[in-house]
Amino acid sequence: MARDRPADPRRDLALLSVASAVAMIGWSMLTLLLPLLALRYGAGAGGVGVLVAGAALLPLWLAIPIGRAVDRWGARRVVAIGFAGTTVALLPMAIAPSLTWLVVAFVVGSALQNAFIIGAQALIAVLGAAGRRREAAYGWWTTAMAAGQVVGPVLAGVALDLYGAGPAIAGVAVATASALGLVLTVRAGGRAESVVPPFRWAAGVALVRDRTVGIALLTSGAAVWAMTVHATYVPIHLEALALSSAAIGAVVSLRSVAAVVVRPFMAQVTARLGGRERTAAFTLVAMAAGLAGIGVSPSPWAIGLWVVLFGAGHGLSQPISMAMVADRVAARERGAALGVRLMLNWLAQVVAPVAFAFVAERAGLVPMFVVHAVVVAAAAVALGVWTRRPVVAD
Repeated sequence: MARDRPADPRRDLALLSVASAVAMIGWSMLTLLLPLLALRYGAGAGGVGVLVAGAALLPLWLAIPIGRAVDRWGARRVVAIGFAGTTVALLPMAIAPSLTWLVVAFVVGSALQNAFIIGAQALIAVLGAAGRRREAAYGWWTTAMAAGQVVGPVLAGVALDLYGAGPAIAGVAVATASALGLVLTVRAGGRAESVVPPFRWAAGVALVRDRTVGIALLTSGAAVWAMTVHATYVPIHLEALALSSAAIGAVVSLRSVAAVVVRPFMAQVTARLGGRERTAAFTLVAMAAGLAGIGVSPSPWAIGLWVVLFGAGHGLSQPISMAMVADRVAARERGAALGVRLMLNWLAQVVAPVAFAFVAERAGLVPMFVVHAVVVAAAAVALGVWTRRPVVAD
C-alpha cells in the first residue's frame, strides 16, 4: 500500500517532476495548437477568446470537488485519472481533425488538467515536508513543468507545419499517455491521514480572508489572467506578422525558458526582494510590463525579449503562491485549499479572454494587450498596498 511518507521522497519527487514535464509538453502543444487551428477552422480572434473562456467553465466548477477527491482517494490516483482521461479525449481529434473535436479535446483536457495540477501540488506538499524544503520542492517541480513548456510549443509548431493537425494532436496524446506511465511508478499516495470533513463554503470564505492565503490567491489569479492572455493571443499576434508555426512555437517557448532559468534562484530572489509577499507583487509588475511590451512591439525579436520578461515573472509567481497556501492549511484540508486556489485561477481564465475579446476584434490586438496589462498592473498595486498592512495575529 502506498504511504504519504515514502521511504525515498527524493525518488518520488524526481519521478513526479519528470511525469509533469512530459505532461506539460503535451499541454503546451495543445495550447499553441488551439488558437492556430481554430483560426484555420474559421474562428476569429474574438471567437478564440470565447472558446478559451468557455473551456474554463467546467474546470471552474470541478476544482473543489477534485480537491476533495485528492484528500479522500489520494493524490497519485487522481493525477493518474487526469492523464488517462485526457489521453482518451484527444484521440477523436487525432483521428478525424475538426473544430468540433478540437473543442471537445480542449474542454475535456482543461477539466482533467485540474486532476493533474491539484493532485501533483498536494503530493509535492507531502514530499517537500514544510517551510524552505517545501518551497524548494515546488520550485523544482515547477521548473520541470516549465522545461516541458519549452519543448512543447516548438514540437507543436514543427508537427503542424510538416504533418498537419491530426499527427500534431496525436503527439499530445502520446505525451499524456507517457506521463501516465511515469506517475504510476510514484509510491507516495498523498492521501489525508485522517477522515476528511465535507467541504463547506464558509470554510472556503474563511480561507480566502486569511492574509497569507489571500495574497497568494490574488497573485495566482492575476498571474493566470496574464498567462491566459499570453497563451491565447500571442500566437495570433505572431501569425499576423507572417511567422511560420515553428517560429511561433519557438517565440512562445521563450516564456518557459525564462521560467526554467529563474526558478532555481527563487529562494535568493525572494530573500533579496524582502520575502514572498513583496516578491509576488514584483512578479505581477514584470508580467504587466511584458504584456504591454508584446502588444506595442513591431518585430518578433522585440516581442521575444518581452516574452522573456513575462516568463521570468510568471516563473516565480506560481511556486510562491502554491507554497504560501500549502504552508497555511492543515494536511487534511490541503486538497480543498488548493482546489479553491485553482478555482479562482479558472475564474480568471473564464473572464480574461471574454473581457476584451471584442476589443481584439474591433480595435485590434495592440489595445487588447495594453488593457490587459493595465488590469494586471492594478492587481500588482493592490498587492503592494495589501503587503504593507500590519499582520494581525491569529
